[in-house]
Amino acid sequence: MPSLLLHLTAIERLAANPGALPEDFVRALTEDLAYARFGAALPDLPLCEGIRALHSCHGGRDWPHFARLYHERAPVGLGLKMAELVAAGALVGTEAGLALLAGYFTHLSLDRALHPHVDRLVVRHRRRGEHALAAHRKIEWTQTLFYLRELHGVDLVGSPRLRSKFEVTKSAGLPVKGIGRGIYELVRLASQETLQQAPTKAQVDGWVRGLYLAGLYLSSPMGRMQALPAWSQLSFQELYRNDAFDFAAEVEHAVDQTRAVLRRLLAYMARGIFTPRARARFLEEFPEGTIGAYAA
Repeated sequence: MPSLLLHLTAIERLAANPGALPEDFVRALTEDLAYARFGAALPDLPLCEGIRALHSCHGGRDWPHFARLYHERAPVGLGLKMAELVAAGALVGTEAGLALLAGYFTHLSLDRALHPHVDRLVVRHRRRGEHALAAHRKIEWTQTLFYLRELHGVDLVGSPRLRSKFEVTKSAGLPVKGIGRGIYELVRLASQETLQQAPTKAQVDGWVRGLYLAGLYLSSPMGRMQALPAWSQLSFQELYRNDAFDFAAEVEHAVDQTRAVLRRLLAYMARGIFTPRARARFLEEFPEGTIGAYAA
């Protein structure tokens, strides 16, 4: 799976370059980008619990329960259930809900596009005795740093400019109260319906605060310790761009794929007929399946 920071960057790319995205989603991303970041981060948010927060974007060997669940058990089904709840308009405003959905399906598209490439790189570059998940995440983090450098022209890690990418609520500073009740209920009900279990609000609030703290750390001078390593010029050709693989092009392809998925999703929501047959038609175009978790 790509790094959490890459997911947060990709949804900003979609918002800045909506292209053929339906106007409803364009407006939602303009008004509620913070909630789009929340959706983009959602499958990875459990990585931000407690002490994991400082490692959630660039390392770690463990895989929390809900992170694994959100990646392995019906991730598309979870997104469709959230879409049905947003269409009903009972829990959150339409624009906030659409922004969250845009972020969530960007996450799915990015994972599906990049995870197979990273798998192959892990096989080739994993060091003797190195934990597979640690190798996986080290490669993802390095790719993300190359991408940010290419996108912004500077290394963002250790810069205050990075902090805003980690803001997934509309409150300034540390989100002491966590996520809003409506957004939480959207996640809870969709999780319970699709996965037969759901995180508590205290858990989700803790993840959101942990994400903010991770951003605070990475945007501070201390964050420079996670910047590109000395061997980065060698790894650029190995991990980022060569004759067989262009990481930036793959990211743009995934973002473009998201536009098509969101057009299809909006049509699904507009019909308002959420039968198994309607779901099956959607899944023909965007099949169910895992999005990157594995037993390392």
